[in-house]
Amino acid sequence: MKKILALSLTLASLAMSFSSGAALPKGRLFQPHGESLIIQPPAGWRLASMNGDPNGDYIVEFMPFNESHGDWREGYMSVQRSAAQVDVGARASTQLVQRVLQGAQRDCAGHFTAMKQKDSVTNGAHGSVSGGFCDRWGGAPFGEGSLIAVIEGTKNLFLVQFGWRPATENELKEYTLRITPQKLQQYLDLLNHAMLCGGQNQLICPR
Repeated sequence: MKKILALSLTLASLAMSFSSGAALPKGRLFQPHGESLIIQPPAGWRLASMNGDPNGDYIVEFMPFNESHGDWREGYMSVQRSAAQVDVGARASTQLVQRVLQGAQRDCAGHFTAMKQKDSVTNGAHGSVSGGFCDRWGGAPFGEGSLIAVIEGTKNLFLVQFGWRPATENELKEYTLRITPQKLQQYLDLLNHAMLCGGQNQLICPR
């Protein structure tokens, strides 16, 4: 079975990520307690930042080894845990993805191209996925794209985001979202293999 890098990482396993000379992650490293999300970052990516409460809300960020936290270009991934009263009939994931997407559209200084939103059940957990591309966004001179997913746990909502930024004005202009279908599918496949652990009636998280 393919080894999965979980958010419930031990500090020893984190140290192995930096043996190649990558920068140490920002924030405070800790072992999350309770319900967590197991999701594998893309191959060759490192833990770049970790902040929050091991018993409550937290956010972890990943990016390629050659990228800096404040000025990334090739790619970005974050996973955020937020405590929530999840009502089975409310589909909180659908509503939260819609709110995140509306915020991205509102904050876009140029033209925003949205993806179609899709709700599904992955490994027994309800979730929702969408995203889009803004051609004028903050520190990204040629725009920034995002794939956004919310996965519903028993007591928490998990917001997962993959980001990308074209390196030049014309890079990947033949694609509406400025990302190749293969790369976008890679991110979707990682989401499709995500699993909850540590909560009621869930698997024990790896340590």
